[in-house]
Amino acid sequence: MPPRVVENTPYYETEQWPGPLSLSNVSTSTDDIITKHISSIDSAECDLYSEDGVWIVDFNIINNQLERWQRLLPRVKLFYAVKTNPDPELLKYLSSHPMKIRFDCASHSEISQILSLSVPSDDIIYANPCKAPSHIRYAAINNVKKMTFDNLTELYKIKHHFPTAECILRFKVSEPTPCDDPSEGAMYELSKKYGVTIDYSREILLHAKRLGLNVVGLAFHVGSGQRNVRTYKDHIQEARRIWEIAGQVGFSFTLLDIGGGFMYSNFEKAANAVNAALDSEFGDLIERGEVDIVAEPGRYVSAPAFTLLTSVIAVKGETEDVGEKRMVYLADGFYSNLQGAYWPGELTAPTVVRGKRLYTPKSTLPTSSASSDSGIEVGDQIEDGDNASVDDQEGGVATLMRGDLQEYTVWGPTCDCMDVVLEDALLPKGIEVGDWFVFKDLGAYSNCTRTKFNGFRMSHKTYYIHDHGVDIGVI
Repeated sequence: MPPRVVENTPYYETEQWPGPLSLSNVSTSTDDIITKHISSIDSAECDLYSEDGVWIVDFNIINNQLERWQRLLPRVKLFYAVKTNPDPELLKYLSSHPMKIRFDCASHSEISQILSLSVPSDDIIYANPCKAPSHIRYAAINNVKKMTFDNLTELYKIKHHFPTAECILRFKVSEPTPCDDPSEGAMYELSKKYGVTIDYSREILLHAKRLGLNVVGLAFHVGSGQRNVRTYKDHIQEARRIWEIAGQVGFSFTLLDIGGGFMYSNFEKAANAVNAALDSEFGDLIERGEVDIVAEPGRYVSAPAFTLLTSVIAVKGETEDVGEKRMVYLADGFYSNLQGAYWPGELTAPTVVRGKRLYTPKSTLPTSSASSDSGIEVGDQIEDGDNASVDDQEGGVATLMRGDLQEYTVWGPTCDCMDVVLEDALLPKGIEVGDWFVFKDLGAYSNCTRTKFNGFRMSHKTYYIHDHGVDIGVI
């Protein structure tokens, strides 16, 4: 299986790993927390679950992302997609940000969470075209009027439970934007599940008109993690065509929701494509103040600010009946904070940081009285052979592992063989129990998708970096 990593891939590109400029390759503040946390953990006497992964969240990065949005897409109001990462501290930060962030919610629970932060109901879009009737009733009770739809049944539900709603038609382009390379498209294609084509748009709008519903605009989504920015142009062009059809039916649209799909790595190109298409297709309406342009970014906001630090809890040597590949087992895996390992392109290449090693086997049984009962020797010794020079290539605790590489399989902690984080991964030689992996850019669809499978804990210690210092919480 090919590596699932597409960004920050030095381990895969060189035979010698000199390391990035920092432990995390994120920020100096993140590095400081990594150093202090690793130095504080001694697995020989630590509390239960202290080896678990911890999150490091840098709000300065989120602020930079928001300022960048305001600079490059000043006409587009930002509705943060709560589903991406509903961390309570993140939502609290966004709801109080001076840029006035609004919210895209997909369920009763998300709406409730945002309303609890004193966000006005008018600053919420219920962006789920297929909603449970009871959830529509909850939106009606709380006057969350803006909601999407893409089918007749949804119109009947809205008519029955919330007839004064401000309905937004979700559409998809008739022909997907071609890509020169499959890896240039969306990480997750959403048009298979949601959206009507232009061919059906007139009919469904006529139904809405007959039902007396108020359809106020259009919405689309180019796909989560969209790498082909040309698709924004195609969707905005199609939106103007449906906009004209709506006028013929008798609706006066005032809202265009260009959805999400924005990535931090290609945001400038995407913003340029959006601005050009808006000028071309909606420039007249924008100039007259007759349309509000909104968007629903998620990973663009949260992904680069979240770093996961997780420890090596077990190692199986390459000479232990597993061929030539060394195996390491992490405190986090597919069923916890690293579910992104399952999806191609979602995981960044980790850096590996040396921790306090206590359980490293030697080629002969230890003879000291301190270790004879356990069969292991406490200390930083490593077994003879290929890894014998690792100590000479590294520094002490909380330093980046360097030197020669070898092939690994990296597993999560559960007993399921699907719980694999990396296969055929080239990482520094000599990784041992007590060392730590650092995964950056994990703030999208990570902590919100974990499970309790095998009884492992879902809550994790979290360091929040603010201008005023560092707060500690649990998510």
